[in-house]
Amino acid sequence: MLIKAYPVEGFKDNKKLIKEIKNYQTTHSCCEKFPKCPHPHFQSDARLHRHFPELALSFFDTLKKYLKDVHSSKETEYTVLESRMWAFIQGAKTKPNWHQHARFMDNTLEISGLRYLTETKMGTVFDGEHLKIYLKPQVNTWFFWPSNLKHGAAITKKTKERITIAATIILKPISTKT
Repeated sequence: MLIKAYPVEGFKDNKKLIKEIKNYQTTHSCCEKFPKCPHPHFQSDARLHRHFPELALSFFDTLKKYLKDVHSSKETEYTVLESRMWAFIQGAKTKPNWHQHARFMDNTLEISGLRYLTETKMGTVFDGEHLKIYLKPQVNTWFFWPSNLKHGAAITKKTKERITIAATIILKPISTKT
């Protein structure tokens, strides 16, 4: 399966983290055009991991498990070419926004991740060439997938606020351990 789920250990209550992320988003908006930007408005800049090291650590520790599971035939070492992480805050009036995170760089491995911080019925839908896959939201679980998969929030009419952490990373293989 291209999409894998990994529960985060040690996180029970996100109330403090959510409050801090909401404050961060108000002072570190998505872009210079905010609020007249073309993408969903209530997201932070892509440097969240620099201000919340516990999220960066959680992401990278879990990414190692994903790499081992998905690429188990060989152990490869990687160089990080790019790493981005942002918070996405959505309500019931959010419009669907199909997107993917891939930069399509040659000889790289591009992986995206998503972690739900709030209880919600608004999951994530992946739009494949011949099928759609619905990701059921699970609080404090990292989901990983190849960055070229097109996806978006599964919009529902009755929903509470949905707060997620999204991340994407571009890795370049540097050697294979033997």
